[in-house]
Amino acid sequence: MTQKNMFSGAGASAPKEDDAGQLAEMEKIAKAMGMSLEEYQLGINARMRMESDISELRVKAGDDKVSVERCGNSPPQHLIITVTDEGKALGKAALEEKLAATLKDASAQSKKGAEQAQQKMMQFIAEQMKGM
Repeated sequence: MTQKNMFSGAGASAPKEDDAGQLAEMEKIAKAMGMSLEEYQLGINARMRMESDISELRVKAGDDKVSVERCGNSPPQHLIITVTDEGKALGKAALEEKLAATLKDASAQSKKGAEQAQQKMMQFIAEQMKGM
């Protein structure tokens, strides 16, 4: 069974060989969900991979006056807003408008990136299920 886990995509979600309690708990959860242990572990690993992809995603919006860099999480865990002196020179109203538009653009890009990470996760699960 350990060898099967190595190839099932369980990865980091696989219980350690000496942790019978964790293995038993995972088997109980999997059974309650109508899944095999391998399917459950695959689901956990796929979710962990997707969450990592979303956290590591970096999108940029704006220009040399006002820019935003963020991750794919909502709300973002990584967010850098840059306003140069030229951006400040736009004046309060214009800067507020430009910043709001840039934040909106970065948010839309991060949403697309998160959707792509979800599609990648589903593809990973489908590929791994073929081998089960």
